[in-house]
Amino acid sequence: VQSVINIAFPLDMKPGDKDQIALNVMNSILGGGSFGARLMQNLREDKAYTYGCYSGFSIDRDGSSFGTNGSFRNDVTDSAITQILSEIAKIADSYVTDEELNLAKSSMAGSFARSLEQPQTIARFALNIIRENLPADYYQTYLKRLEAITKDDVLMVAQKYFKGAYNIIVVG
Repeated sequence: VQSVINIAFPLDMKPGDKDQIALNVMNSILGGGSFGARLMQNLREDKAYTYGCYSGFSIDRDGSSFGTNGSFRNDVTDSAITQILSEIAKIADSYVTDEELNLAKSSMAGSFARSLEQPQTIARFALNIIRENLPADYYQTYLKRLEAITKDDVLMVAQKYFKGAYNIIVVG
């Protein structure tokens, strides 16, 4: 028996927004899928509340959002929500470490490079450039823009987008 918890923030962001790469780096550090991410370390490794807690975002021209999600033991539902909100507050209140920043950027650069091995990725990039009105060199300059992301950029996007109203959804 578990509670599924999702905490979601609306984002004022469109595809290709100047903050999107920094948000992606911040997401990677917070809970973007690795076992080293802060949510996973806190809620799985430290507290043993869950097998996994992740974060992610959806950037769409019709509406964008950022959210965290995981399935938790019923008896720790309230504690899990408190810990998730605490991790969100921490990443918006202080700098990430150099190690976290470098690991996130290296992982993202590797994923980007591996994605280029698939023809459908190239086709999707071309379609995105047209559909989202992105600069023609948007993907050609991605790695350069990723490498330029700093701890200041990560803190800035966390402070900018993790403010105001959010939704806590619990299904048990």
